[in-house]
Amino acid sequence: MTTAEQRLARLEAIEEIRALDARYCRALDDGDWDTLVSLFTDDGEFVGLRHARGPVGLRRFFAGLAREGLTSFWHHVSNLEVELDDAVDGEPAAARVHSLLWQPCVRDGVPHVAAGRYDDRVVRLDGEWRYRRKRVSFDYFAPLADGWEKGVFSVEDAAATFRTGASEPEVEFVHAPIDLAHRIDGREGAPVLVLGPSLGTDLHLFDEQVDALADEFRIVRYDLPGHGASPAPAGPYTMAGLARDVVALLDRLDIGRAHYAGVSIGGAIGQQIALDHPGRLETLTVIASAARFAEPSSWPARAQEVRAKGMAAMITSRAGVWFTHDFVRTRNEEAVRLLRMLGATDPEGYAGCCEAIGAFDVRRRLPEITVPTLVIAGGADPATPPEMAKIVAHGVADGRYVVIDGAAHLTNVEAAERVTGLVRSFAAGPRGGTAPTPGGGEDRGGRRASHS
Repeated sequence: MTTAEQRLARLEAIEEIRALDARYCRALDDGDWDTLVSLFTDDGEFVGLRHARGPVGLRRFFAGLAREGLTSFWHHVSNLEVELDDAVDGEPAAARVHSLLWQPCVRDGVPHVAAGRYDDRVVRLDGEWRYRRKRVSFDYFAPLADGWEKGVFSVEDAAATFRTGASEPEVEFVHAPIDLAHRIDGREGAPVLVLGPSLGTDLHLFDEQVDALADEFRIVRYDLPGHGASPAPAGPYTMAGLARDVVALLDRLDIGRAHYAGVSIGGAIGQQIALDHPGRLETLTVIASAARFAEPSSWPARAQEVRAKGMAAMITSRAGVWFTHDFVRTRNEEAVRLLRMLGATDPEGYAGCCEAIGAFDVRRRLPEITVPTLVIAGGADPATPPEMAKIVAHGVADGRYVVIDGAAHLTNVEAAERVTGLVRSFAAGPRGGTAPTPGGGEDRGGRRASHS
């Protein structure tokens, strides 16, 4: 596609998005709920007056506005600004849309005036633009006699409060539920241990841990979306959504509480479970992970590259991150086995997980994690180096921290015996256990730190 064609495609996309907004206003004025719902993706959501998601939830929400005594007309949107994402194959595929709104309306028979703004996320699906998220916030909603006629409200007042990318906290989009593939090993009736894999690997990342721990634990392993046997719906995904998907898996298996250990994104999912579903964890072991991963802006770029070029674009670069040179030299067959997992991963699933990683940042929320937490870092890990992992151990309410010298990012493989022993002793000890700390000393805040 030539430069001129790309510019034309962007102009056409902006006009199509404007037309989508006009259809939304017209359908809202007409009370045409079916048309309103059709303007959203299947997992689309409305955030503001309430939170509604999916066709059933959206239709119930819009129809409920009228049932609750709200009648609107002349739903007017102005100052529409469209920020197109980078094009895919020359065609814009997603955008952020910001606009001002005002409308006279009747609430329980009393004339009102409402004014505020929309901050929307739209995507192109099958050639049509749809809302993935529509978020409304009101700067003004009051009886007409109390505001408009007395000069309390003006369009200029509303415009002055509106800023693109306003500081108002963004309501996080959470992807639609995904049924994660899983495998269960170990002794029935034993304490449950959930193992969460790293990006680009499947549940067989933990084969050595399962062989060693199956006599002591009931072990549940899962595949990330698009990894192993799990489906790969269109991304992006979110860490909150992935945590919810793991908890939903435990619900299906009738598991209440469990010990959890995860590598990289698997460790991030564990942190999110501890924040959003704290009653489900006995202990949390975070391996080669972080509360915020390095270079957040690079992850959407990696997602875009994988969607365009496939998994071959990742294989060469991952070997130097996942393994040390000594590991590749002495255990080459194992390195090749793990890289084959990466090559077999669905690009969309990988990309969606990249987007979840890029948006993940729970540094300020770490004190809310009260479950006993063990953080294991690889001393030679270039992706999540020890200083990054240490932030988690120091931030949580009850953290311990261990560095395994000479181990790269897939620490549980490169130092399998050591990691397995740490997971075992931490889960089995009092209140979740105290990690072995041979040669260790007191780290800042009284948490135990060791190098081995």
